Amino acid sequence: MEALLPPSDDPLLARALDAGAEAWRRGRLVAAWALLGQALVRAEARGDKAGLLSAHQLLGHVAYDAGDLDAAQAHHEMVLSQSQALGLPLGEASSLHNLGLIAAAQGDEAHARRLISAAAARYRAIGHAAGAEAARANLARLAEQWARQAGGADEHG
Repeated sequence: MEALLPPSDDPLLARALDAGAEAWRRGRLVAAWALLGQALVRAEARGDKAGLLSAHQLLGHVAYDAGDLDAAQAHHEMVLSQSQALGLPLGEASSLHNLGLIAAAQGDEAHARRLISAAAARYRAIGHAAGAEAARANLARLAEQWARQAGGADEHG
């Protein structure tokens, strides 16, 4: 059974996280980065572990979408580390999945496969069917992409 962090009792932190997430979903990356940066500072100041995890995860998504793979990786590695320390297997699975997508974007096929496969296994182990299916779908999509790239290289090589 997964340990759960109590949600933040700070309404300003919750609003900053929600507003940052909404800005990210709408593609407003600069606004999302600013709002989530404020949320991160507030969560750090309050020692709010749930707020920190949420802010880092969302900042990782924003950085990925902005093409800053190094920042995305740093944020998702932070979430992975903290999830492991706090005994949060869903956080571990999600972080591994995100780190696998980053590895794929960086062109490291073998590392991406390992990370996403590990995420799928963790999702299955905790009964998170949607997460396991998303990881499998990403592996299949990436395998198809890598196969096309390999075929294209052979045809032109």
